[in-house]
Amino acid sequence: MKKLIIAEKPSLAINVVKALGKFEKNEGYFENDRYIISFAYGHLFKLKDINDYIGQKTLWSDIELPFIPEFEFRLKKDKGIKEQFSILKKLIQRKDVDEIINCGDADREGQLIVDLIIKNSQVDKPVKRLWLPEQTEETIRKAVNDLQSNLKYKNLHNEGLARTYIDWLLGINLTVLLTVKGSSLFKAGRVLIPIVKYIYDRDMKIKNFVSEKYYILESETNGIKLAIQNLKYRQDEILKAKEKTEELNQFKAKVKEIENKQIKKAPPKLFSLSKLQSKLSKEFKMNFDKSLKIIQELYEKGYLTYPRTNTEYLSVNEKDRVKSIINSLNEEALEFKDSKIFNDDKIESHSAITITAKIPDNLSEDEEIIYKTVKNRFMANFTKEDTIINQTVIKINVGDEEFQLRGESVEKSGFLKFENIEFKNKLPNLKQGEEFDVDFKPIEKVTTPPAKVTEEALSNYLKNPFSKDEKQEYENDEETYKLMLEGVEIGTEATRTGIIQKAIKVGYLSLKKQSFSIEEKGIKLIELLDKLNIDLYKEKNIEFSKSLKKIYNGQQTIDELLKDTEEKLREIVETGNNTEIESFKSQKEIIGKCPKCSKDILENSKSYYCSNYKSGCNFNLWKETNYFGQKLKISKTSAKKLIKGDKVPLKLKSKEGKEYETYFTMKVKGDYVNLEKGDFVNRKKK
Repeated sequence: MKKLIIAEKPSLAINVVKALGKFEKNEGYFENDRYIISFAYGHLFKLKDINDYIGQKTLWSDIELPFIPEFEFRLKKDKGIKEQFSILKKLIQRKDVDEIINCGDADREGQLIVDLIIKNSQVDKPVKRLWLPEQTEETIRKAVNDLQSNLKYKNLHNEGLARTYIDWLLGINLTVLLTVKGSSLFKAGRVLIPIVKYIYDRDMKIKNFVSEKYYILESETNGIKLAIQNLKYRQDEILKAKEKTEELNQFKAKVKEIENKQIKKAPPKLFSLSKLQSKLSKEFKMNFDKSLKIIQELYEKGYLTYPRTNTEYLSVNEKDRVKSIINSLNEEALEFKDSKIFNDDKIESHSAITITAKIPDNLSEDEEIIYKTVKNRFMANFTKEDTIINQTVIKINVGDEEFQLRGESVEKSGFLKFENIEFKNKLPNLKQGEEFDVDFKPIEKVTTPPAKVTEEALSNYLKNPFSKDEKQEYENDEETYKLMLEGVEIGTEATRTGIIQKAIKVGYLSLKKQSFSIEEKGIKLIELLDKLNIDLYKEKNIEFSKSLKKIYNGQQTIDELLKDTEEKLREIVETGNNTEIESFKSQKEIIGKCPKCSKDILENSKSYYCSNYKSGCNFNLWKETNYFGQKLKISKTSAKKLIKGDKVPLKLKSKEGKEYETYFTMKVKGDYVNLEKGDFVNRKKK
């Protein structure tokens, strides 16, 4: 008899094949005398969509909301998926297969993917779970010899199923309601809405910000700078400010006290997925979408542990694994430490991301950056030498005002060999009791608007929505982890990046230089939600997250959550139906004037087109167009310039694969709209 291992994707199946020995390759699976190993392509099944229930020709305005079906999964309509499921079903039903092993990724989606394949094969056979925190051959072999009953992961399955159900209910019903009311397609979702709202609120604050001048008092003599930060004067109080400077300048500054102490500095914690993505975004300008794909690839190659984790801690039972990694690194500066980084109370299902004992080779430049970042953070937590910092505080009196100058220097580098941390200013050479002249002056300052929301700030907000600190860098994280384990978060480490990308793709947000901006369609979405009194923002959203966590912990059933969701939907729909917003119409932005007929140029998902198309004008500038085998991407900004007759820089690649920019102009010849190449930008290849 044989055991059938079903992996979530082909790459995982191949890793299991390599770990377990010789296999014969067949169409869609591998086989030897003990095991059959096959695979899915991620989700083979999806919930039926609304058209499956009501028919393709039904107008959305005719759908009675809330629409709450008896949920059914169907096989995706892709030919390759149908063929692979047919192979899997035959393997599951084979008489010589007496046990099935779920080898989905070690998360709720992976659990659900394989569980649905088994369920839809209509066979009742024992099912075990192969749980892989990393994909090294040694770990796979150990896990195969320590299989758990698949029933142990029933709550994980239920959480995944519940999330799928409520996201369908909220996504479909809200999308239909908003689209009908707003007279334009508005895609909505449980996690998408608070993401767009957060960017909207910040950009509105920036837009409505009114800058004001004010004065603070500063003195700088012999390179010693003193400033009174807690005393600010309005623009109309300049005379008061000058009077205060005259008062202060009558005194000499006197060094009252110099405090010196040494502290032992703890290394930064290991990485959760979002913390790793934030560091890569901030230091290497690598956006979250790109970094997630590469982190996943490094995991699948066996170089990193499971990536979609929400903790910065390791499990107590991982100490031997950590020791083996330290040994494999062969670094004299390292030694195993039984430190606070081992803490089961701060782990939900997966430990922090670390390197594995498998040494990589042939990494790409981006892979090397990410691997080295994770490796350095791991080594920082296991250095032999403590990190000792000298801290100095110089207290200076000027009349009744007290000033403090603070500085730090490194006594023992410790983990700083692996982590680059900047320390505070170098201090002037002063002695206790020393006096020096001051020269206070009113210095004009201007209030600044709030900063744009960065990828790091948005990630931190979603992870801890009630924190007032966008950076969220604190050593005492007890309350943070308590809230996280209760479900006080929006989305999960596994889903946030994809949902943010969706918000960008549908036109609600844009991302440039690691900062988000709200787009016109995103503004319309929030305005429409507000007009309909639909609140799925922070507080309401977290109620769903907490319920999902309760299901994971066995404290709530799927039916209870569905009942609660249906009640909320009925309230939303009733309020929406009773709200008249006939004046609300999503106005399309005018891109320019048509070079053929002078009517307005508008934008759709694929092109910039003439609004006079019904009368026969066929002007159309594609957002993506082929240029001698290369794709040129035309942004809205570029389109506006091209339509005005200006030249714009667009990116091409040389035969060697190097990227460069060259200018293009638009030429309209009869029915054709062409882009014509001009000079290189600055005549330099990038």
